[in-house]
Amino acid sequence: MEAVFVQVVNLSIAASWLVLVVMVLRVVFRRAPKWIFCLLWGLVALRLVCPFSIESALSLIPSAHTLPPEIMAARAMICRSEMRPSTP
Repeated sequence: MEAVFVQVVNLSIAASWLVLVVMVLRVVFRRAPKWIFCLLWGLVALRLVCPFSIESALSLIPSAHTLPPEIMAARAMICRSEMRPSTP
């Protein structure tokens, strides 16, 4: 079950990169036809719905594993912070 969770997180991170690219393209190409933006958002929707990943040496993210599977076996970090009242 943990492997499935890590895989879903990795696919979501890859899809978020695609969302950022589409948002930047919308700002850069404001005068482009509206159907192009619909097509780009359709690609984002397809990426979110279909759980697959294409790896390439030419890709900006060459590995499909943004988070390594060993992250679930790592010890949990404990952060203790104490807020003390200031003394006058």
